[in-house]
Amino acid sequence: MSNRLRPMLFSMGTVLLCFDSLLCADTAAGMRAFRKQDYSTAYSEWKAAAAEGKAEAQYNLGMLYLKGLGAPKDSEEAFRWLRLAADQGQAEAQFQVGLMHEKGVGAKQDYSQAQVFYALAAERGYAEAEVSLGDLYEQGHGVQVDLARAAHWYKQAADQGLADAQYRLGLLTERGRGVPRDPAEAAKWYQRAAEQDHAHAQSRLGSCYASGKGVDKDPLKAYFWLSLASRSHEKDAEKQRSEVTARISSDDLTKTDSLVADWKPRPRTR
Repeated sequence: MSNRLRPMLFSMGTVLLCFDSLLCADTAAGMRAFRKQDYSTAYSEWKAAAAEGKAEAQYNLGMLYLKGLGAPKDSEEAFRWLRLAADQGQAEAQFQVGLMHEKGVGAKQDYSQAQVFYALAAERGYAEAEVSLGDLYEQGHGVQVDLARAAHWYKQAADQGLADAQYRLGLLTERGRGVPRDPAEAAKWYQRAAEQDHAHAQSRLGSCYASGKGVDKDPLKAYFWLSLASRSHEKDAEKQRSEVTARISSDDLTKTDSLVADWKPRPRTR
């Protein structure tokens, strides 16, 4: 899996469960403490609930160990608790166990085991697991290369609004790998990911507008998207942006630069 996924996958803003105390009464006290950044109390509350076999608490406790919040950082102990939650069928924990197997964090690197746990979470509709499973099939890690399956899982995650899946599906579609080649459809997927500030998708979409591949050629739109991608230091985007600039008037450049400065990404939508 590409390194650009890692910050998203380990973000503490998305990994902890039980925001609805009515549904997760046993872990509510831990969540209240966590929200106050009282990690020691959150740890104590979740450890007690985890010892009683509460899957949500096991998952949250595992993530505290993984991040070193409220307790010393311990990837092996994190893996132990996450595996317990995963064995109870919790999709988020299944995904994290798969990720730890893939990266060799807290457990021996084992792509085959990563595939097993990604598949369990993907079957439950967990988008991050779907794109991770697709990546294994695309790269042939722990499984035979199967681009059709890779495209299938990218599509499942893309339909849930996951930008990286949309970008990856766009690449396969543009190149006719695992799915019929369709530059127009690829541009649509790039657009959806680009609107969420996915730099690689912005670069590809800008390139499409520069060349007229899958869309009508439009130097201004090309410049706009390539400029956004360049903010993330996309080398290809920076080079193409310089080439496109020569075809645009100074007034149009000024107006487009203003649009770039004011642009805000769209939130993920399913």
